[in-house]
Amino acid sequence: MKLVLKRSGQNEAGVTGILSGFKDQSTPQEAIAVTLEHAYNGEPKYAPKLLPGTYTCIRGMHRLHGMTIDFETFEVTGVLGHSGILFHVGNYNEDSDGCILLGHTITHDANGRLMITDSKLTFQRFMALLVGLQSFELSVEQ
Repeated sequence: MKLVLKRSGQNEAGVTGILSGFKDQSTPQEAIAVTLEHAYNGEPKYAPKLLPGTYTCIRGMHRLHGMTIDFETFEVTGVLGHSGILFHVGNYNEDSDGCILLGHTITHDANGRLMITDSKLTFQRFMALLVGLQSFELSVEQ
């Protein structure tokens, strides 16, 4: 299976996008999730760690900083100068240290902060969609 992450915006509040799936080269599926990644204040300004390109994502057990147990997810491999870039649950820019957060909707909270909604449920659906797969190809587009 091939997934495509198409970025929709980037600023100090995060890098947003849409994750879609393709069973083959000619049959697109509907969007799987909206995404949010941490925006780093470098060059280019507010860039994510995950640059445009094609990557292999591998299933495995991982633990985020502050967690006490491992969880199953996919790691994006082959990212120049970075490792441990995962798909996982989170709602805000600061919930990611370069990882891809999955959600249902991009919105703003009561304080006007950019966020994604329904992250836990969307992540569960993402993992259910990929049940039985040990890896997939991810194409990241700007």
